Amino acid sequence: MDFKLQLVFICASIFTFGFVIYQIRKQGLNIEDSISWILWSVLLLVFSFFPQISTWLSRMLGFMSTSNFILCLFIFFLYIMVYSQMIKISKLKAKQIELIQKISLMNCEKNQKEDSE
Repeated sequence: MDFKLQLVFICASIFTFGFVIYQIRKQGLNIEDSISWILWSVLLLVFSFFPQISTWLSRMLGFMSTSNFILCLFIFFLYIMVYSQMIKISKLKAKQIELIQKISLMNCEKNQKEDSE
């Protein structure tokens, strides 16, 4: 791996780690959601300091270059993140429908009581 690319990955991983920690402290980011980003930044930092690992993995998996392997790994990581967010959104939609139904029933019961009085 080229030294410039290592430097870019080191800066990106440190920035990502710092940004996520800042978001947790100041903005109240959910720790469950941020753990994957922290793990990704640590993995990228390990690959940056020990490029032999990523070079070996990229050769074992048949990639033309190490940077292609890391890019593919990042795309795979984002794919998993999108999938997990989709699951969370689906669950929230189901809860929203349930809450709307409960509120509608409560309002209906309230209106019936008012009408009977």
